[in-house]
Amino acid sequence: MELLSLARVITMISSDSVASLPFESTASEKKFKALIVDIGLMRSLNNLPPDIEYTKNDLLSMYNGALSEQFAGQEFLSSGRDKLYYWTREAKSSSAEVDFILSKKNMIVPVEIKSGAAGKLRSMHLLLEKYPHIERGYVLSTAPYGELREQRLVFLPLYYAFQLAGDL
Repeated sequence: MELLSLARVITMISSDSVASLPFESTASEKKFKALIVDIGLMRSLNNLPPDIEYTKNDLLSMYNGALSEQFAGQEFLSSGRDKLYYWTREAKSSSAEVDFILSKKNMIVPVEIKSGAAGKLRSMHLLLEKYPHIERGYVLSTAPYGELREQRLVFLPLYYAFQLAGDL
């Protein structure tokens, strides 16, 4: 994996279970997920048949949202971020994961990627509850802009990923 990372074929997204800055100080080098440099390459390496794509109405929901997460990660990297992280909480009976955590001027910005317009967001709620110093979480999906201020959530269209990371 390290060789693929050095060749920039993949980017290793490190797990962080603490949600404190700097992420580098608490991130796990052993637990990570990989972001492939290109969505088409990801599809090909996973033997995802292209003919199925023509029959789908919503291409982002295909493959359980894997394409959506790949797209957002690529946009975050394109915005100038050189390292990406995601938040995990391991527990005996349940685990939780928020797709990305970004930083902005000493603030933590959690970002959840949803392939559709709806979702439960249990992990995001858990993160925001556990770390009240985090002002708000962002959800990128096919839904239009929206806010749930009482839940500290902002909903943005998926195509806004580049701008969100650039604003931070």
